Amino acid sequence: MPAALQLVVEDGGGHRQVVPFAAEEIAVGRSADNAVRLPERDVSRRHALFQRVNGAVYLEDLGSANGTRVNGERLQGRRRVRQGDLVQIGGYDLVVEGFEERARPTAEMPVVVLDRSAPPPLPAAAPAAAEPDPAPRGGGLLRRATALLAIGACALALGYAAGRLRLPPAAAGTAQRP
Repeated sequence: MPAALQLVVEDGGGHRQVVPFAAEEIAVGRSADNAVRLPERDVSRRHALFQRVNGAVYLEDLGSANGTRVNGERLQGRRRVRQGDLVQIGGYDLVVEGFEERARPTAEMPVVVLDRSAPPPLPAAAPAAAEPDPAPRGGGLLRRATALLAIGACALALGYAAGRLRLPPAAAGTAQRP
């Protein structure tokens, strides 16, 4: 049975919205004709498009003024979104959940029709400054990802300290004094 794909959207205030992939694509932007409406000024009217193809999800920036970031990098063209990728549009964090284990990417994109039954919009956020912040902003999702990385680093350090993990011979040789 295929996994139920959904798009999770979180604003800077921690408000979450879950949007199921009821159709093959989800349009994101500031105008009301998008499946996901993000009312901040730094979000373009038609900002980005998530498309599902054979269980894989692709993201495309639709020529937005302030850009779309994936894991902190500005999106250029179309990109496959994978489990754990953090998408940032304006002051919003977005993640796709429920990926199939064996998603198959394809070179061709099918012609699809946008599902016009849009979910209720997120609460309006305070207007953003005219100049976008070039540094990636993170809400709760980014904090959670950072926390998981920190836990992994601590577990690795404890493994070395307990003697259960050993440095490779080349690294061990550089750590010793002659």
